Amino acid sequence: MKIKLLSSKLREVLQVVNNICPQKSDINILNYFYISADELNNEVYITATDLEINYQTKFPGRVFKKGSCLIPARQLEKVIENFYEDEIELEANGEILLIKGENSISNLPGLSQDDFPSFSRVNFDRYFEIDNELFEGYLSKFLPILSTSDIRPEYSGVYFDLKEGRLNLVVTDTIRLAVQTVNDQFFETNIDKVSVLIPKRLIQEFKGIRRKSGKLRIYFEENQITFEILNHLLTAKLLEVDYPNYLQFIEPNNFILIFTVKRDDILKALKLGKVFSDQTKGTELIFNLSESGKNNLEIYAKNELLGESRNNLRVEIEKNNLDEKEFRIKFHLDFLYDGFSVFDDEVVWGGFFTGLGSDSTPIYLKSPLDNDFVYISNHR
Repeated sequence: MKIKLLSSKLREVLQVVNNICPQKSDINILNYFYISADELNNEVYITATDLEINYQTKFPGRVFKKGSCLIPARQLEKVIENFYEDEIELEANGEILLIKGENSISNLPGLSQDDFPSFSRVNFDRYFEIDNELFEGYLSKFLPILSTSDIRPEYSGVYFDLKEGRLNLVVTDTIRLAVQTVNDQFFETNIDKVSVLIPKRLIQEFKGIRRKSGKLRIYFEENQITFEILNHLLTAKLLEVDYPNYLQFIEPNNFILIFTVKRDDILKALKLGKVFSDQTKGTELIFNLSESGKNNLEIYAKNELLGESRNNLRVEIEKNNLDEKEFRIKFHLDFLYDGFSVFDDEVVWGGFFTGLGSDSTPIYLKSPLDNDFVYISNHR
């Protein structure tokens, strides 16, 4: 193998490769990636895996001699990071890779390619396509819950539930639940129905590619799922999962209290409350329900060492099925802040509903303008 390519392009690809290759793996060969070239179409191919995620990409280069090489990912990245010439030549000499510039030459030892894991071929028949930037926007709303979803590893990821031309993207950490509904005007597919859990790791690697424009294609097979962004392919295995029945939560009809509040006002109050919250991150919501209509919400946080914080906000009450003049409930402060912060609207619609158990009164948040995204968190 002998090829020439832009060092900037190789540097870009190696950033993705090194996210895939497990640097501390006992399986030494997984720290290596496979590079090959085809002189017929002047393309360079790279594959890497940690047995959980498979990565494949191709890009143009000048191919003088076809061939392949298995080389250490981290070491090559360090060489390329310090490579100061615009064009780089890679030449495989047996299991040694020569890295040449006009005024420099380095080499790295490779390994036998016979032991490198083989990849399952991707079946491109069943696909789902969506604008990449739009999909990333949906995922950004899920990040707070995804960060804690390892509480229940079997639910760690984004549940992809497509049926009847309507897609629900769902995440949960069993304490919180978020659902994004996407109508068929925003995507294209040849699949009638599919329900799978996209692994969290695949989501992380997808976001790491940072392709803002263009289309994302997702290919579904019985045992694996593949993301395609331009010439990048990310493949992960699918596991069978008995996902919770989230539909029973997203349209409750047993609200005991419904309110609206200005988003910026409550975020400022919650942010101040963080200064006074203790290790449990507990905060109390106290609704003063006045017959005169001048309702207010007090956000109370206390720390035995630092003191306490009380912030009063004006809220509009749309529904009140309570007989009491005061409604008090405790939540995890960060979970509340995460919920209100994902909305872009000036006002957020909130409600408390029952029916999930005698000691459960979750908070339900959405935009007053649509029901496409809902955020639900249970109280402490």
